[in-house]
Amino acid sequence: MTVLSRKSANDSATIAAQCARQLLELRGRTGETQRALAQRLAMTESMISRLERGDHVPSLKTLCRIADVFGRRLEIVFHEHQHTHPDGTRHSHPHSHLDPDHRHPHADGHDNGHGDGHGDER
Repeated sequence: MTVLSRKSANDSATIAAQCARQLLELRGRTGETQRALAQRLAMTESMISRLERGDHVPSLKTLCRIADVFGRRLEIVFHEHQHTHPDGTRHSHPHSHLDPDHRHPHADGHDNGHGDGHGDER
């Protein structure tokens, strides 16, 4: 029996992409160059570029440095998923895309690839 692996919302590529979007947004708000930000963070310009492309998962230390230079607080959240059933009942629960009993549309409309209209939730 072959078991197919499923991409996790917590895999390194997903986390790197989320960090990249946040860093690009923060740097875009200040209008500073990658070079200027690299100097403020005591990093190389090439590392800033890698972070912004999502080619590198930043360490916790790096995330803290980024938060500090932008005057932000780093927050780590273990997401709980909320949804409403067809009968109107609403509830929260730990969120796992790997749970076979967790079958309902995801708020962002992602298709789970099973053709059943249930987002990534399987």
